[in-house]
Amino acid sequence: MHNLTILKQDHSGIKQYSLANRSIRIKIYGFMGLALGLVFTLGLASAPLILSFSTDSDKDTIQQLQARLQAGQSELDTLKKEVQNDIDAMTLQIGQLMAQSTRLNALSSRLTEASDINPEDFDLNAMPGLGGADLELTGDINTPQTVYASLFSLEQSFNQQQEQFDVLSRLINEQSIERNVTPHLMPLESGWISSYYGKRIDPFTGQQASHSGMDYSGAYQSNILAAADGVVVWAGPRGSYGRMVEIDHGNGFMTRYAHAQKVTVKLGQRVTAGEHIATMGKTGRATSEHLHFEVLKNGHKVNPLPFIHS
Repeated sequence: MHNLTILKQDHSGIKQYSLANRSIRIKIYGFMGLALGLVFTLGLASAPLILSFSTDSDKDTIQQLQARLQAGQSELDTLKKEVQNDIDAMTLQIGQLMAQSTRLNALSSRLTEASDINPEDFDLNAMPGLGGADLELTGDINTPQTVYASLFSLEQSFNQQQEQFDVLSRLINEQSIERNVTPHLMPLESGWISSYYGKRIDPFTGQQASHSGMDYSGAYQSNILAAADGVVVWAGPRGSYGRMVEIDHGNGFMTRYAHAQKVTVKLGQRVTAGEHIATMGKTGRATSEHLHFEVLKNGHKVNPLPFIHS
């Protein structure tokens, strides 16, 4: 290395410097040391600035990430609240539907009893049969909104069914009331028909006569029963009828129970179908113990047979 020669040209000509010269080497080494020192000093001086730039950039990045995280957490909290609100609404809806289902079940039981329907044919608690062939899925996703819409539709259907059941219940009750006040029961506790309504030979004269009712014969002092609900409008002797009970059932219907031995009801008393009202006898125009039973519709005597066997 000491044999290395440096040539320099200036205005005076070419100058030659040899590293073998000690003073030249000292100058060169000094210059190199000074350059290295300058570079090191500049590095130290710029390091804080570079670190400052790097730190500020990291801080910005961290702050951005934190902001995104907070925004995501806020969106998640909002979504959780919305889902919880939907769940609460559906739970309330389900509770209302369960209450309506209970009312419908109770109403169906009453209607079944009132209309003599087989309970197994009108059991709302029984699971209906469902099925079918292979289905093609639509790919639609169930969401709280779609489930809530289905529940709302089901509630409307329940409300309509409730209204229909109420109308049906009123109709059945009206029919039941009408049936109760229409003569429909056999007026004698135990016995048989001894003479029908219509033309017959009169047992006292032997001539053709019109029989305005039906005669029942039976055991001695058999109980006479009300053929329907009503109010007693006559209770006592009445000419050829003997001791008689007359009941007004409303809707234009009245019934008469004649030739009784004993009357057990009073004028104005309310009676129900099948209630004991008198004891069979032979008072009035009668050949022997029997019950003469009449049905009147709007004041006209009609054949009792269709009512009693309805």
